[in-house]
Amino acid sequence: MSGKKHKQMRKEQRMSSIEQPDCSSEPPDLRVETRPVSRNEQSFPRELSDRQVMALPYLAAVTTNEEGARMAEINISTLTRWRQDPVFRDELRRLREDASNLAFAELHGLALKGMATLSGLMEDPNPRVRTQAVRIALNVGVRVGETQRNTRRLNQLQKALTLLKNVK
Repeated sequence: MSGKKHKQMRKEQRMSSIEQPDCSSEPPDLRVETRPVSRNEQSFPRELSDRQVMALPYLAAVTTNEEGARMAEINISTLTRWRQDPVFRDELRRLREDASNLAFAELHGLALKGMATLSGLMEDPNPRVRTQAVRIALNVGVRVGETQRNTRRLNQLQKALTLLKNVK
């Protein structure tokens, strides 16, 4: 069975499983499904095929289309076609953003742990260890300050650019 026929068949099955509202005088049943949903449970748009859903995690985890297609065991031309579908493209973008947010949260936790360790080393009985810890803390503090100043300046420049664009 071809992919298009399979997708059309799945779509028809989903449509037939949706109950059509009857025109009786009773109000429709508007209960929401009470099954608890896990925070870790992924939900994907219904428009995506099973193959697309299975390939998405592989594609989100790699940096090149070729590598993603190889890992997901699909042809690169199939991936190119899928990437033209806005639903697929949006879902891939969402998965990549989720992975990025998770990585940043992990890095933030490691930074906090590192600073706590550094703070402990500043109390070490060995003066060399204390001196090195202070040196590292000062260096990190200076870099954080520079980053904050650069971020503020960048935001100011972006606001100025937006204002200039609106003047035209």
